This record gives sequence, structure tokens and C-alpha cells, in this order.
Amino acid sequence: MDIKKLELINAREIWKSEPRNFTKWLAENIDFLNEKLDVTLNVIETEKKIGSFSVDIFCEDDQGDSAIIENQLEKTDHTHLGQVLTYAVCTAAKTIIWISPEPRVEHIEVFEWLNEVTPVDCSWYLYKIEVLKINTTTVSPLFTKVVGPSQEVKNLGNEKKQIAERHQKRRRFWGELLEKLNEKTNIYRNVNPTDDNWLNAGTGVGGIYYQIVIRKVSSSILLVIDKSKTDLNKKIFDYLYGFHEEIEKDFGGEIMWRKMEEKNLVEFKSILKSVHLILQHGIMASTKLSLNL
Repeated sequence: MDIKKLELINAREIWKSEPRNFTKWLAENIDFLNEKLDVTLNVIETEKKIGSFSVDIFCEDDQGDSAIIENQLEKTDHTHLGQVLTYAVCTAAKTIIWISPEPRVEHIEVFEWLNEVTPVDCSWYLYKIEVLKINTTTVSPLFTKVVGPSQEVKNLGNEKKQIAERHQKRRRFWGELLEKLNEKTNIYRNVNPTDDNWLNAGTGVGGIYYQIVIRKVSSSILLVIDKSKTDLNKKIFDYLYGFHEEIEKDFGGEIMWRKMEEKNLVEFKSILKSVHLILQHGIMASTKLSLNL
């Protein structure tokens, strides 16, 4: 048995024209592509009109959902990318396929991103088309999936969306809280909203700062002592703790004192159950404590 390398032929040598030759051939031989897909496509129409444009192949899958195929016999380009997006929206396609002998890296990244951010029932495929020469009279098309959907990618996309939404909510929350805080004190005047669930503000003493922490069921306001020298942190803590009864009386409630022997920093904290308590008690506590420093 002879073993030889298969010869790759430029797709243009087999299909001179994309619309007249390749699109027509693929519509009549869709099983070559179906073998590579996760769904089975049935061709409904070629060159289907979409307003003043026309999609190469319009299909339905085995669930009756729309699918489109956009073909190129050259390197992928922005024009065809725009066409793919337009056709996908105008046909409400659930399966979108772009075929080219040379997908650009940038367009690969776009399709990967689309699989992440679009609804879970939308699938974006980018296929590379090659032609294998079997012998002097026979060739075979080779469809290689470059990009396709996966549950892992969809999960990653959903996770990113949730993170983005959470960050937006936090920024809105901090923005509104800072407006209220700035009505009562100048401590947070130069502080901006963040994506985090905590917000820091300086005390005017290096290495010592205020921190507000928001959780789902509780909130905290802290004064954190985090200077470069551990011994100095503990001395400051011990000094303040010497006035803890007076400080807690001024604060109007119990404060949790944590020396945190195993770490470089120390802190004292009040657990508060609402933002109103942060506004009512937290700022007052911070002001009183800063006077003792």
C-alpha cells in the first residue's frame, strides 16, 4: 500500500466564483458541512434577500430555527464580518456560519467573543475550507472548525456578564453613598466609586485609613493601622485601646478590637447592619477616633 501526503489545492482552482460555484455546490451538498456541525441544517434558499443585501445560504436546523452561512473564497475581511452580523440580526438566526480558506486572527477573536456574550442558544462558527487532491480527477473538501460554541465558553460569558453587572451596581451604590457622606464630612471628598465591595479613605496619618465594607447582609466601618513596622502598629493599637471605653461611649456602641498578632496590621471595627448606620454612627466614630490619634 502506497502512503502519500495529500496535496492541498487552492479553493479558487475548484470554484472559480463564490456565488455561482461554491455557494451553489455547498447548498446542494450541505451534508459535507453537517458532518462537522453540532446541528443538522436544511437549506431553504440561496442568495436570500435581506433588505438590499442577500445572505449566501439561508437554512433551518432540525428544531426549525433559522441559520445562515456566509461564504468567502479569500481571507476574511471586515466587509463580510459586517454582512454576517447584519444577516444574523435580520434573520434572527440561532446558528451563524462563516466559511473562508484563511480566517484572520482578529475575526477568530470576534467569533470567540460572540460565543461568549450572545444568548446561550446562539452559536457562532468559523470554518476553514480547504481542498484535498485525491488523484488526478478527484478532490475532497475539508471543513475545519476554527471557532465554535461550547458550554464552557457560554458559562464564561455569563460569568463575565454577572461580574460586569455587579461592578456597575457597586459603582452606582458607592456614588450615591459618597454623595451622602460628603454632606456630613470632608473625609471622603476626594474618593471615587470603585468596582470593589470596600472603599478606603485616608485619615491624614500615613499608613492609617478608614475602610467601609459592604456585604449582602451586613456592613462594616473600620479604622485600619497598616504602617510598615509591625511594632509601631501594635503600639498605636495599644494606645487607642487604652481609651476604648471612652471611644465606645462616644461611638454609642460596641467596637470589635483586633490586634491580629500574626499579621503586620491591626484594626478595630464596628459591624453595622445598614448603610443608615454607617452614615449615622460610622462617620462619627471615625471622627472621634481620628481625634485620639
